[in-house]
Amino acid sequence: MKRLKRKQFFTYVLLAFLVASGMAIYVFIQGRDEPGPEQTLQSYFNSLKEMKFDRLYDLMTPESLEQSGMSREQFVDKYQSIFSGMGVTGVKVTQGPAFQSEEDHHYSMDYTATWHTPIGDVDGDYHMKLVQVEQDHDKVWAIEWHPSLILPEMSAGDKVRVRVLTPQRGEITDRDGNPLATRGTAYEWGITPSELGDHPDQTISSIAAYFELSVEYIQKKLAQKWVKPDYFVPMANVPNTDLSQKLPGVSVRPKEVRYYPLGQAAAHLTGYVRQVTQEDLQNDKDGYYAAGDWIGKAGLEQSLEKQLRGRKGGLIEITDAKGNRKRIVAQKPAVNGENIRLTVASALQQDLYRTLSGDTGAAVLMNPKHGDLLALVSTPSYDPNQMVTGLSQQEWDAYSKDPELPFFNRFAARYAPGSVFKAVTAAAGLTEGITKADKTRRIDGLHWKKDAGWGGYYVTRVKDVSSVNMVDALVYSDNIYFAQEALEMGSGKFIEGISKFGFGENWGLDMINLKPSQYANASHRDLASEVLLADTSYGQGEMLLSPIHVAVAFTPFTQQGKLVPPILFLRQEDQESPQAIQIITPKVAGTVKDALTQVVSRSGGTAHALSSAELKLAAKTGTAELKVKKGEQGEENGFVVAFDAEQSSFLISALIENVHARGGSHYVVNKLKPFLNTLNLQTK
Repeated sequence: MKRLKRKQFFTYVLLAFLVASGMAIYVFIQGRDEPGPEQTLQSYFNSLKEMKFDRLYDLMTPESLEQSGMSREQFVDKYQSIFSGMGVTGVKVTQGPAFQSEEDHHYSMDYTATWHTPIGDVDGDYHMKLVQVEQDHDKVWAIEWHPSLILPEMSAGDKVRVRVLTPQRGEITDRDGNPLATRGTAYEWGITPSELGDHPDQTISSIAAYFELSVEYIQKKLAQKWVKPDYFVPMANVPNTDLSQKLPGVSVRPKEVRYYPLGQAAAHLTGYVRQVTQEDLQNDKDGYYAAGDWIGKAGLEQSLEKQLRGRKGGLIEITDAKGNRKRIVAQKPAVNGENIRLTVASALQQDLYRTLSGDTGAAVLMNPKHGDLLALVSTPSYDPNQMVTGLSQQEWDAYSKDPELPFFNRFAARYAPGSVFKAVTAAAGLTEGITKADKTRRIDGLHWKKDAGWGGYYVTRVKDVSSVNMVDALVYSDNIYFAQEALEMGSGKFIEGISKFGFGENWGLDMINLKPSQYANASHRDLASEVLLADTSYGQGEMLLSPIHVAVAFTPFTQQGKLVPPILFLRQEDQESPQAIQIITPKVAGTVKDALTQVVSRSGGTAHALSSAELKLAAKTGTAELKVKKGEQGEENGFVVAFDAEQSSFLISALIENVHARGGSHYVVNKLKPFLNTLNLQTK
């Protein structure tokens, strides 16, 4: 009986334990919290900010994704293409009020989002709906996807279109507003593949033969990824729209291009533009350029690229499936490039270029009163319009293999000025009181050296005149006279006297790559060598001046001792002219000027050929010898500087290379004479 009671007792205990355990499990299950929507929302916003679009896909309800018809890859591609197209660089999200429905287990939230783009911030008010879905035998909150989650105004089938608004490139004009670089029209022929006929290969062969191109060239163009049957595929440029033979599929269309009205006459000044290369894109640290953009490649087009190109704008818009605009999301207008107005006069630029054509050299025409550069010429030249529309291989070879270097800008390059520099040496000597206009030196023969310490070196002159004063030395261009004057001054006073004439300056003309001139190399700037000092006195030795600097160095002789800086950009009415600097006295300037007028007026003067001009001219000539050592025959460059001695209406500096056996600087004088006669008529 006791054993039975004990057995019943254990049975009751076991039953009680099982009931208690069951109740505990029930209570645990019933009391466990289901996952809320907060985790999904946080994951969504984080993924959006980080632009991790594959994570977004995992947060969407399967039903909404199925309705969209997008796979994971398509979903991610859609977001990436839209965000990259808009150029989104960052995302800002602000959560708004949330609403939860206990009955249908729906949860919704309003929030605002801002996409940061180069075009501007794209702001939107968004509404998101979440529902509970089964996932791995559990319930989770997922987002019902809709296109409005990308942009609020988007519906099914809509697209986001992003357009770059390209600015108009600024013009380069002359002083009167005449264009030097502007918009123009070119013509290109191309092929529409669908119009090639039933035998396209035969047609392409005929087209290739007509245009003297290879079949492979045409086929490569037609095989580009963007080409479609009805698209016009550009092939090459043509002079005009006229084709002597009708070819199936071929047509000629106009296109807007950069145009240079003066062509070769101003090529080294304006430069040219070309379409960007892969190298340009790699070097573009600002990310401004894209394939197909144009960029300055030489001259002012290159150095003033940022001012001329302007700033791009953009447009982000939502379109329907047919491409019709529904709404502009963001818009940033393009800012057109600046118009650059130069001091150059087109007619003078062209006339001076024609004057120098056929020779290798440069010329600078300026107004010495206020420094305006009226013409800057370098020859030989190239056609900048060809550089824009494209060169054939034959045309490129003609330029690149030309030993006269047509791309080399000579008006900004540095040369030994030769005897034109004697005017500066005379001014330095007069200032120091060493030189006087009537100071006479006794010189015998065509060769001279100071003493035996010079070894085999000697100074030469071209005219054997035994008694020479400063005026005679300028008129006959006597090297020996000025070498002796420089030695009497000594290197210290000589350097002090000539340095005032602009050495070490480029007057802010970096945009034409004007390098400062030098009177000697860095290691010899003290001119401690008497031989170097003597050579420097008449513009040889290690002296290098640009044709621009040569012109500027002569302005004191026209402006009572004031050096007038050169100006390339026309000043606005409210802008002050660069300050002229008094570097020598009016008396010294007048003394040198009077001597330079006699270089023209006296029958033995080296520029006497200009005496027939209508205006009274002053001038100085110079022939710089380029050779390794004394006694050898080398090349010669001829320099001429001339100016209006009465009205100071103009000053010209001209250089022609390789004038040996052609008359030296006399060749340059005769070359300039017709131009100066015409100029005289223009400036009366």
